[in-house]
Amino acid sequence: MPVGWRRVSAELVSRIAERAGALGLGPTTPVVAMLSGGADSTLLVVTLAELGCAVRVVHVEHGLRSEESEEDAAACRTLTSALDVPLTIVAGQVEAGGNLESRLRDVRRAAALKAADGDLIATGHTLSDRAETVLYRLASSGTARGLTALPPRDGQWVRPLIDCSRDDVRDELRRRGVAWRDDPTNLEAGPARNRIRLDVLPALALAHPGAERNLARAAGLADDERAVLDALADDLIGNDGSVSLQALTIAPPALQRIALRRAAARVGVTLGHDDVEALRTDPRRRTLPGAAMAEVSRDQITFLPPGSGRPEGSA
Repeated sequence: MPVGWRRVSAELVSRIAERAGALGLGPTTPVVAMLSGGADSTLLVVTLAELGCAVRVVHVEHGLRSEESEEDAAACRTLTSALDVPLTIVAGQVEAGGNLESRLRDVRRAAALKAADGDLIATGHTLSDRAETVLYRLASSGTARGLTALPPRDGQWVRPLIDCSRDDVRDELRRRGVAWRDDPTNLEAGPARNRIRLDVLPALALAHPGAERNLARAAGLADDERAVLDALADDLIGNDGSVSLQALTIAPPALQRIALRRAAARVGVTLGHDDVEALRTDPRRRTLPGAAMAEVSRDQITFLPPGSGRPEGSA
């Protein structure tokens, strides 16, 4: 611990340590931590080091903000040097164009997976990120599954700060005298996520002061309930990935929808709402997005991966 840094407050460290323990993070646990230089990922790396994890840090340098991007990388070097943890800086430039946020996220995920080589990957997502994601997914998907946003663990991805708000994180870093970098693009009103952060959540907080925490709590409860429903829906799916029409017909509609989505996902197909409803209410052979196929026999629905059929509208 560098001289002058105060240790994390007892209440917050207890909250983080409890979550970290539940995620399997402890002394000598190998874990890759993603560090942008921002407040959330800064506290993530500091607390993982304090917990005694065998942490390896990855910073992806997208280079979108010229000198500021170089300063982000320099801040990451300063932090990891002070903590005596290894840092890898990965070039993550992408071509200009649409869907930039998604493509940048894909680059970061690829860099993390390569560095982790099967170990856990920790990100600095917070309770605030979870609340924002719930609102975005509900607005964009129109399904209750949008509630199951940013679970504490998703495969090898773990989120030790998911019980801390963005304000908790910044307050703690200020108490400790630890610097972080702010990305000015997070204050631009253009991106949908920024609009939720800057406009929607503050408006909800005026309506109810606990709005952010309640949204995040709803996500946690929905994630627990999803696990139960997924297990029940899997009973409708055979070992070969097909869905029994007889079992589907007598199952509650909610399980029908989940079973169809999960069976399709096994071959890399994401079903839209209209496809789910069509297969559920009138099962027949159907071309799906990406030229995937739903083959329907008298007894079952079988999903074929993208490229199996002709794209709709082709000759």
